[in-house]
Amino acid sequence: MSEPKQPWLKFEAIKTSMRQDGKGTYIVLTIHPNETPLDLLGARPGTRYMVGMLPLDDHDQPIKGKDMEEGERAVQSAGMLCRNMKFQKWLQEKGFAFDLSEDAAAEAVKEICNVESRSELKDNRAARKLFLELRERFENESR
Repeated sequence: MSEPKQPWLKFEAIKTSMRQDGKGTYIVLTIHPNETPLDLLGARPGTRYMVGMLPLDDHDQPIKGKDMEEGERAVQSAGMLCRNMKFQKWLQEKGFAFDLSEDAAAEAVKEICNVESRSELKDNRAARKLFLELRERFENESR
């Protein structure tokens, strides 16, 4: 993986605590003294940072969170559902699709969920909620 061309700080930290109030969420991270970047130590209070965090297991392997797993399942489910002829017919009967095809079903799902691509269901919780409601409606009406 290539490193960003912009200045950045890299360190491992452990989430020690977290709290919330009306101003926001406060996360306390514990950084080993040998890992603490000097630029972080010298930064003034109020310095803004872009932060990316990746949970690791004891073998330094990434851990997928529940939200990420649900998002990936929604993307897979949308793909399988759009290939389902029964779903395609249901979409056409409901006026969501004008054609019986995987492409037409995919376009209908994207329009209903207000996304450019079904892959957005992975990270877009609002779109994922709309998709899950659509899928549930289809399942309930297809029984």
